[in-house]
Order: sequence, then C-alpha cells, then structure tokens
Amino acid sequence: MSSNSSGKFFVAGIIGALAGAIGGLLLAPKSGKETRKEITKYAEKLAKLVKTETEETEDRVKEVFGKVTDTYQEKYNEIKSTVTQKIASLKTAGNEIDKEKYFSIVESVVSDFKDDLKSGKNGAIKMSSQLKKDWEKFKKALA
Repeated sequence: MSSNSSGKFFVAGIIGALAGAIGGLLLAPKSGKETRKEITKYAEKLAKLVKTETEETEDRVKEVFGKVTDTYQEKYNEIKSTVTQKIASLKTAGNEIDKEKYFSIVESVVSDFKDDLKSGKNGAIKMSSQLKKDWEKFKKALA
C-alpha cells in the first residue's frame, strides 16, 4: 500500500475525530470557550492515537476481512472512526469512559456495521476483537 493511501486513511481518522469533537461541542453543558478549548485539546490527543493506529491498519484489516484492499481499509477506518466519534461526544459532554463503557461502545458500533463485515457474525467478532485492543491507547488519551 502506498504512503499516499496511508495518508488518506490518517486524514479520514482525523476528520472523524474532529466530527465527534464538534458533536460534543453541541451537546456539552459548559461554556462555548471552555468547551472549544477542551475539544481542541482532546482532538489533538485523538489525532495522535489515530496516527499510531495507521501503522497497524493493514494487519488488522487482514485479520478481519482476510485480505487487504482499499475497500476493506475504508470500512475498517469507518467503523473505527465511528467508535472514536461516540467516545469524543460522550467525553466532551462530561461522561467518563471506562473499559466496560468502551467495550460497550465497540460492540454497539460493530453491531451496526455487522452486515458490512465479511462472514457476518464471525467478521463482527474479529472486528470487535481488533478494536478492543485499542482500550489502553484510548485510556491513555482520555486521561
């Protein structure tokens, strides 16, 4: 896979994280200035997390889908971005995210995408497993 494609996936992840942060801004009970500052800081942490994950994407895509294609990488990144958006929205709205809550979000999002995953239930299980590996990184970003 070319570095240009990796760059596109990184940008897509950043856009997803920022979209989640903006959604959190709209739902947050804090003042606009305070919330914008918090979201900016949080979005930077998530961007760093996404950048780290870009290096591992191909291995994870292969595990979930059986092979690496642009389509499968886009689907993987879409699902991961959706998880990140939900976490960003909850966190910026003042909710705490623990391991149990994170796993619940992963399961919910993967369930929503189950029909898009190769082999249905088996693909969903593999996708959940791959995303759950990110808990420690999210935990660090959420701290």
